[in-house]
Amino acid sequence: MSNIICPRCGSQVPLRRFFNTANKPFCSHCGWNLARAGDALAAKRNIFRILPLGIAIIGMLVAFGASRSHSVVPLLPLGLFALIILALFWNFYSARRAIEAAKLTANPDLAIAQPPVPQALQMLQSLPRPRRVRFKIQGNLAAIAILPIAGLAFVGFFLAGAQAHRQNFHQTKDSFTILLPFLVMLIVFAILIVVPLFREKRSLPLLRDGELAFARVTAQQMVQQGKTSYSRIDYEFTTNTGQQVRNSSRDLTNSVFEDMTIPVFYDPLDPSKNIVSCATYLKVVDSFE
Repeated sequence: MSNIICPRCGSQVPLRRFFNTANKPFCSHCGWNLARAGDALAAKRNIFRILPLGIAIIGMLVAFGASRSHSVVPLLPLGLFALIILALFWNFYSARRAIEAAKLTANPDLAIAQPPVPQALQMLQSLPRPRRVRFKIQGNLAAIAILPIAGLAFVGFFLAGAQAHRQNFHQTKDSFTILLPFLVMLIVFAILIVVPLFREKRSLPLLRDGELAFARVTAQQMVQQGKTSYSRIDYEFTTNTGQQVRNSSRDLTNSVFEDMTIPVFYDPLDPSKNIVSCATYLKVVDSFE
């Protein structure tokens, strides 16, 4: 479980997103985001009421199939499925208990009127232009990057096993079958990395030479897009000339929420051209990194 900093009192806030990225964090000290977290959890209450009935029906069907086949093999997928469901239930009820406890202990008076600027943001302010920018693998790209490594490890174990049994790799009929998915995985991985890299080139001038401002996040929600979902944030900031700018963007880090302060880079001639740091795979780095 990772932590974030409460934007009101500066306390450590656990990011309860195990098996559920729709959960909202909250601060048990000052009560930040507590009402939003309760509403987000209540929206999923009906699903968890129906879920046990579906589990019972599937369990009976699998148990009936196992008794007819006189084998415990059909019970193995049910056991794995049950563990996943138990994890979901644990996530839901532990979050609900934490919210109820925070309602009794949270003290809004602990909130600071002007929270200190995080050290990372202060570092950005001190960097001269042009800033140094690097490509950073994070979010979904980080998960995708693990697949070729796992595939390479699998192929390595296969080749080591074949050598141990003195098998001729070129005469192994299944060798191509094993290598082909790995090669396809490498091609897909290259495409998924190269495409964002070229797309991020459009954001490079803003991060390198653009004006820096601190934006306040006004809203955050999970948006369903086909079979996947992503975090979308609304934010607003004030330019050096006093112009108020509002915009929306995707949060690739899934760790930005209401009332947080985040850096935004914008074109001083056209502030509508702006980008927040959580919406790009590019990262501004210190000269010593």
